[in-house]
Amino acid sequence: MRRFMPLFTFVVLIATASCDDPFSIFLQNVPTEPSETTLFDFIGGRLQDPPAYDVIFASPVRVDQTRNWDFLFQISTTGPEFLPFSAVTDSVTDSGLKRMEDSFVGVIEAPIEGYVLSEPMPISVGDVLVARSRTDASSFLSCSRYAKLEVLDIDLLQGNVTFRHLSNPNCGDTVLEPGKHGSI
Repeated sequence: MRRFMPLFTFVVLIATASCDDPFSIFLQNVPTEPSETTLFDFIGGRLQDPPAYDVIFASPVRVDQTRNWDFLFQISTTGPEFLPFSAVTDSVTDSGLKRMEDSFVGVIEAPIEGYVLSEPMPISVGDVLVARSRTDASSFLSCSRYAKLEVLDIDLLQGNVTFRHLSNPNCGDTVLEPGKHGSI
């Protein structure tokens, strides 16, 4: 037990020497540049083209290969829309979408409440949304991740949507400002 004391003391000193958040040294910054993703119509698209998006890994996914996704794109009779996981399946998750009034750049923090969880969200070019992931089972914190999105293009003939996104890699951190992170 005695040989662990110096290491424990060192960790405590580093933690107390850090700013207000002793865990900030373990957090990653939000990327400085957004990425672009294209999703394909869930109903009319080809099987090999991904219709869904996984916020935790910031990537498009195929629904026939995994249930680990947070929302998908479809073109319904009323137009293009994103559907959170719970709007498509009989499972209830924390995956949700929230339409924002700010510009993509102006969204610097994800809201905690007000997400659409189980209904389709109609989308148009220029819409800015915040997406909240399902609970991240791979994290010991059991929390969600957040991303901001801007719809760049909707091609009804090809059946796809392209959006740019910026995802916070830290579980439970709501900061969406490039190059920054919050606390856990």
